[in-house]
Amino acid sequence: MKKSTIKSKLLLMFVTAIVAMSSVGCEDYLTEDPADKFTNDNFWQTEDNVKTFSWINYDTFYGYGNGTTIGLSFFYYHGTDNRIDDNLAAFTFFQMPVTATTTNVYSWNEYYTLIRRCNLMLEKVPNVAMSEAKKNHYIGIAKFFRAYTYYRLVQKFGNVPYTDKYLAQSDPLVYAPAKPRAEIIDKVIADLEEATNLLLPIDDKNVTVNKYTAFAALSNVCLYEGTYRKYHLGQDGNAYLNKAKIASLAIMDNSAYKLNADWKSLYNSVELAGNTEVILAKRYLTNVLMHSLQNYTNTSTTQYGLTKWAADSYVTTNGLPIQQAGNTQYIGDDNLTKTLTNRDPRFAKTVNPSNYGYKGKPFGTTALTSMSGYVFELYNNPTTSGPDVTTGGRNYTDSPLFTLSEVYLNYAEACAELGTATNADLDMSINKVRNRAGIAPLTTDGNNAFAGGVQINDPIRTSTLEQISGAVSPLIWEVRRERRTEFISWTTLRQMDIYRWKKGDYLNNTKNPDVNLGARVGTPVGTQITVDGNGYVKIYPTSTRNFEAKHYLLNIPTNDIDLYKAQGVELKQNPGW
Repeated sequence: MKKSTIKSKLLLMFVTAIVAMSSVGCEDYLTEDPADKFTNDNFWQTEDNVKTFSWINYDTFYGYGNGTTIGLSFFYYHGTDNRIDDNLAAFTFFQMPVTATTTNVYSWNEYYTLIRRCNLMLEKVPNVAMSEAKKNHYIGIAKFFRAYTYYRLVQKFGNVPYTDKYLAQSDPLVYAPAKPRAEIIDKVIADLEEATNLLLPIDDKNVTVNKYTAFAALSNVCLYEGTYRKYHLGQDGNAYLNKAKIASLAIMDNSAYKLNADWKSLYNSVELAGNTEVILAKRYLTNVLMHSLQNYTNTSTTQYGLTKWAADSYVTTNGLPIQQAGNTQYIGDDNLTKTLTNRDPRFAKTVNPSNYGYKGKPFGTTALTSMSGYVFELYNNPTTSGPDVTTGGRNYTDSPLFTLSEVYLNYAEACAELGTATNADLDMSINKVRNRAGIAPLTTDGNNAFAGGVQINDPIRTSTLEQISGAVSPLIWEVRRERRTEFISWTTLRQMDIYRWKKGDYLNNTKNPDVNLGARVGTPVGTQITVDGNGYVKIYPTSTRNFEAKHYLLNIPTNDIDLYKAQGVELKQNPGW
């Protein structure tokens, strides 16, 4: 399947512009103005130049990766590690860090470079010759990217330096002290609210930022902040949760957005431009911009693997958890067929439904294996084959970034957290997602959750592990489960969810042994893997991972602390580091 010629040309222009401007170098825009290149005096003349400059901002969306890299984080610079509870990466069991590092994989400098670009746009765009509507649109784009980048900095680092001005390198404000996270989040929300009023409704069929992308981001930020304040700070986050509802409704009330009939098509489609469920996508095109995710899941490289902790969270089609007494639909996990029988259909669309694969027992012509026995095939597309799949850097399926399904679940979670959820709220949000998946809808009395008239009573919800940071209501529990299942491959999203809920103990494999177990393969073939007494794969048989309170934030890179110190400014390290 080939993408349309017009859309292909659009992406080719997009990537060519990025390459061309990269050859000039970001620093050429941010420091000196060489006579033989664009300068700040002669560049900001036309709408086309502004559009080209704004395109580089989209590199912040990692999507499925670039070239021979793979990405499951979708929203962030660089990939992600396996410090989550649903999927464990191959070969390396990442420990939680113990001491502060000089730099960080989530590059502090790259975030601030993007912010500086946005501040430059905000300074220059008002004076460019174009219509007021277009000026407002590009101002909205700059506010969107600045806001979302600060949001990500706060998620990762807490209190960080903030500036909303384009500063010369010699300006002492370049080394301003960090501001409180709460103050920055309020500025983020203000920027996004302004962006929803400035941006045009539709721009390039969901491959560039528009008004509804800003509403989706606003929904994400407000849900995050409302729950963070509740669970971490013991504060009332209701004002933010109400803002999350309002932002979500702005998208939900737009008839242009509809769920796809097939959930899997969000993740394995060659073309997402114009898709009615996708609010923003990252485009890929053969020989222009490609990734290696399909290559990773279709060759003999041992994949990351779904954990038992994640597998057991899939409900049966009647909407009940497998642990609930009387759930006659669950017939056990003695083999893969039993494991998937009567289960949420998204389970069998995520992993290969026919075979376990592990070191010593590969399957298929490309000898597929994973660390846990569950082999991912969510990203496989039957219309793509041959070298375009099995060669690194040759994959061109598109990646979703913001989707209607996430907005639906943001709305449902905000209602549940506020304690105001009604059956009408569930029917207009989470039940649309569950109906698409093929599982029973939820009903509620505002606190409890029911499926098919049966009150859901998952014993895991009140387990010792959950009591560490406090058990939540049955309805909140089920909304969180739905979010986990719907976005099982969005690793950074899952990590940020765990962190905002203050559930870092999920990652501790002493307190939560199932996070280090995989499929129940029984007696394994060969001796390359180890199983426990019940036949579950022990993913990392000799490794232990602890989670401490300090791990909810990364350390401030010590190189940057030293850099600020040299300028006479104290940049404080995060607690515990």
